[in-house]
Amino acid sequence: MKSRDYHLYTKEDFLEDAFFVEWVRYARPEATAFWEAWEAAGHGNVADMRYARQVLEGIYGLERFKPADAVKAAVWENIHAAVFHGSVAARRPSLRWLRYAAAAVILPAALIGGYYLFGNREKKYTTGNGEHLVVTLPDSSIVTMNANTTITYRRWSQQKREVWLSGEAIFEVKPAVKYLAAPFTVHAGEIDVEVLGTVFNIKYRRNKAEVFLQSGKVRVTELQKHTAVVLSPDQKANYESDRLQVVTVPANSAQTMAWRENKMELTMTSVKEIIETLQDQFGYTIVLQDSSIANKTIEGTLRLQNINSVMFELSAILNVTIEKHNDTLTFKNNGPRGY
Repeated sequence: MKSRDYHLYTKEDFLEDAFFVEWVRYARPEATAFWEAWEAAGHGNVADMRYARQVLEGIYGLERFKPADAVKAAVWENIHAAVFHGSVAARRPSLRWLRYAAAAVILPAALIGGYYLFGNREKKYTTGNGEHLVVTLPDSSIVTMNANTTITYRRWSQQKREVWLSGEAIFEVKPAVKYLAAPFTVHAGEIDVEVLGTVFNIKYRRNKAEVFLQSGKVRVTELQKHTAVVLSPDQKANYESDRLQVVTVPANSAQTMAWRENKMELTMTSVKEIIETLQDQFGYTIVLQDSSIANKTIEGTLRLQNINSVMFELSAILNVTIEKHNDTLTFKNNGPRGY
């Protein structure tokens, strides 16, 4: 979140930004340091940022807002006069209490209206080719998004915390808190993943889903057949062709989460799997001049910082020539090695 172009934000953008909202509500030290430095930098939209902060501070202060007894008494007295005497003008109330009464009614109404105007919109985050993004959700849960991934969510409540995912992301879900006590659910194609405080990786691409649990406990539900499995740490659930399957042999955490460090950990990994990952990460169409290349396997670490370094490593390992033209990579077999 901190890498976003906040200097381009409008008032509405600030009101919808999870990292900004979290700072206003909780004032955590790291967030405070960031926003104070940002404000001091003198961006052209500082006034918009301050306005949004005031609106949010008002919203979060509503539960503590109580009009003074004098104000309540004055309001009631004039309502009583209007009902029983037909007019409030004869009582000649002072302008001061009228201002207080108006503030007591208008300010909360305006703040609530602003909350529902801006807070009920759908929020969407999307990454492009080779891009990662860290998003802080309204409950302080952290989502690390892989390349070519989209997450969306709407305003949460005590009944639901829901996120929709297309692509791949690691979720570090915070336990339910008083103001957001609902289970946390991720919707990914034909499956739902329900959690209550855990760390897991979920991948949904090509109509296939994979859920790896690092810690905690999750329930994975297949929506068509209403079948469900509960995962323990280091277990994985795969969904493909209307079938939900649990990998009971402990999965490799380092291998599954390696994308966060821009690399692939390969253990007898087929070139076909590597090609799918490159397509997901960089958006290229990959053509194999010789289909037998797809069945080769590789072990080791493949670094994914940029497509050129990947091409260099794969061409040496596989003894192929890789040609790049626009958005297409073509793998050409060099034939038997000369040694």
